[in-house]
Amino acid sequence: MSLADPADADRPTLLVVEDEPIVRMVTVAMLEDMGFRVLEAATAAAAMASVSPAGGALRGILLDVHIPGAAGRDMVGEIRALRPEVPVLIASGADTEELRQRFQHHGGVGFLPKPYANAELRQALDRLGL
Repeated sequence: MSLADPADADRPTLLVVEDEPIVRMVTVAMLEDMGFRVLEAATAAAAMASVSPAGGALRGILLDVHIPGAAGRDMVGEIRALRPEVPVLIASGADTEELRQRFQHHGGVGFLPKPYANAELRQALDRLGL
């Protein structure tokens, strides 16, 4: 993706927060094929820098719950405090039931069990209005 590409300005931007390079690469490719502009972060610090209000017009965040530098569960609260309008899709290979219980009263938070295929990712994004 070229940041200078004028067409990028017309595409909704998602942030992928994933520490596993291959998972991140495949996810980014799927999202770009769906028409999204994608920002990437492999650590909590990089993710929070992109989430800050000065970080631009984010439409959504795909967050690996096991991210270096922070507990993904705690990051959801930090993200929602900074950008309550931005939906967060939590991806986890662990049991998502505990996560669902924790965030069931938070609007704009969805869940995506790992591993996931293109269709499952698309459906999860659709449920969040993305």
